[in-house]
Amino acid sequence: MRLSDDKIRRIAERLHDELAERELLEYRDPVGMKAGVGRAARVKAIFDFIVADLKIEEEIDAEVEKVLDSYSRQLRGTERDVLFRKHKEDIARKRGYKL
Repeated sequence: MRLSDDKIRRIAERLHDELAERELLEYRDPVGMKAGVGRAARVKAIFDFIVADLKIEEEIDAEVEKVLDSYSRQLRGTERDVLFRKHKEDIARKRGYKL
């Protein structure tokens, strides 16, 4: 994964707090719940979603690498980058994944 768990956690916390501050996140903590427990659970849910999304993209990248490795000649530089992007978009579209 390109991002560490700590970075993903910080992104999830910031996203949660920004949504709450803009009043785009509406929630109610259960009665009697300790302060911060609800926030922690919501941040964890956002964290899990981000991790799952990154794993899907990693799988797509691995599939693209297999396709590029199957070429009869070695690809270099810009040509490889262009073909990587093209194949990645095609594979993502076939899987119903939006980049």
